[in-house]
Amino acid sequence: MKSDCLQRFIFDNAPIRGEWVSLQESWQEVLNRRQYPTAIRRVLGEMMGAAALLTATVKISGRLVLQIRSEGPVSLMMVECTSENTLRAFAQWDGEVSDEAGLVDLTGGGTLAITIEAEGAKQPYQGVVSLQGNSITETLETYFEQSEQLATKIWLYANEHNVAGLFLQQLPSEEAQKEQAEEDWSRVSQLAATITDEELLTLEIETLLHRLFHEEQVRLYEPAPLKFSCTCSRARVAETIGMLGQEEAEEIIDSEGSIEVACEFCNEHYHFDRVDVTELFTNTVSTEGDPDTLH
Repeated sequence: MKSDCLQRFIFDNAPIRGEWVSLQESWQEVLNRRQYPTAIRRVLGEMMGAAALLTATVKISGRLVLQIRSEGPVSLMMVECTSENTLRAFAQWDGEVSDEAGLVDLTGGGTLAITIEAEGAKQPYQGVVSLQGNSITETLETYFEQSEQLATKIWLYANEHNVAGLFLQQLPSEEAQKEQAEEDWSRVSQLAATITDEELLTLEIETLLHRLFHEEQVRLYEPAPLKFSCTCSRARVAETIGMLGQEEAEEIIDSEGSIEVACEFCNEHYHFDRVDVTELFTNTVSTEGDPDTLH
């Protein structure tokens, strides 16, 4: 299997596009940072595959975030994928979680938000859909049906080693071609529905497409590599502490002895003691008072 890549494909004989994603090393980077219960791991992996597929679909320069919020055992799940082909993910939960728990058991309902932050845009786009059925797949298919009126099918699978996903979407067609386009979609989506989890997880994309669509005219594009990457840094954490203000930061130092900040995504811990905080605000005051400083 190609590790950590996404490939697009189109049907030359039908107005349909598709994508396939395989994640291994980037998925292991996420799992190595926290010990997730089996059920949470499964859903988080599916979200990670979905984020990669959707980012390739919207084709923006920026980032796409999938976020689940709920009042169930899992309060928050978040995955980010960027146009630079980087991924990161995390989940927050409370209490014991059964290995067999499904999406409803984990969340008790809730919503899935899809946020797209395009570079240069004045504000991000966000679509919100209630969690549907018992899978991320059902929820996303409902989202596309409601928001874009484009027939969409998604297959996702995740275990402790790999994540894999397949995406099919009907493209807009001329009114005169509607009937043929519907026939094409029905045929292709039914063929795709014969895929098994094992095939999705283990077959190379060329073999998979031949297995599913050997009588169709499918054009496969070059793979795009994906990788885990986190944008946190000590400098960014320092900026956040600076936003608290010197008085509040020093109160935390007096109470706790230091300021500890952990990145939710990569679990990197940043430590600031009294000397660090004093230096931080001294530098801030010095910079603000320098008329030659460029901002």
